Amino acid sequence: MMSVLSRWLGVRTATAVAVASMGAGPLLLGGEVVSTSASVDWVTAYLWRGMRLTNNPVVQPSLTFSAYGFSLNAWGSVDVTDVNEDDGEGYHLQEIDYTGSYTYAPMEGLDLTGGFVWYTFSGLDSTGELFGTVSLPCVPLSPSLSAYYDVDEADGLYLNAGLKHDIEITEKLGLTLSGGIGYGDDNYHEFYFGEGAHGSESDGLLRATLGYAVTDWLSVSVYGGYAVLLDGAVKRLGEAVYGDDDTVFGGVGVSFNF
Repeated sequence: MMSVLSRWLGVRTATAVAVASMGAGPLLLGGEVVSTSASVDWVTAYLWRGMRLTNNPVVQPSLTFSAYGFSLNAWGSVDVTDVNEDDGEGYHLQEIDYTGSYTYAPMEGLDLTGGFVWYTFSGLDSTGELFGTVSLPCVPLSPSLSAYYDVDEADGLYLNAGLKHDIEITEKLGLTLSGGIGYGDDNYHEFYFGEGAHGSESDGLLRATLGYAVTDWLSVSVYGGYAVLLDGAVKRLGEAVYGDDDTVFGGVGVSFNF
């Protein structure tokens, strides 16, 4: 899940640079790219690590600022139905996540990323995760391995191994096929699924995304996929807690890069 740590030193300067760069493409400072990107997605259901958090359409906006290997991101999820209506209030913001991260490439074909995500919810306690990712973008299928450790509410570990393949159809049209398998420890599964869920395989995901670059700064995409909970206890408890243990989903998105 994507997310920004707005208290970082130098945010005012960074914001000024981001505003100045809008409409002029990525800005080069000292040979490094400084960029701002924004996106809005409409998705048929809100899925996270195989868990169906909302079985109705949602709108999910995102804003990212990147410079010198650092990235700050804010991401949200907004109900577009009254499925989570509370005291007569429908169609409202359910979640905002904030992420700060740093990516370092010690050698060509090896990317190392680390950071922190802070999850905030409407009516639920906030929590945070430390994370790290190792990815090999030059190897066939671009394998990656990510680790997330919840340092607050869940106090648990989640791992995810992923693969991705990009297919260039035309100069502006491309297809991305991706997938992943997750693993959760005892604490992680007990927090999200309840007593009886132990450390085991957690979820699987398959996704296909068709993207089209309208201009150098504007692109649109359409995507679909399948998410499933894997382990027996996780599947059984997940169906009881989240309504089902697998979901077919789809969505459309618009993204802007400045």
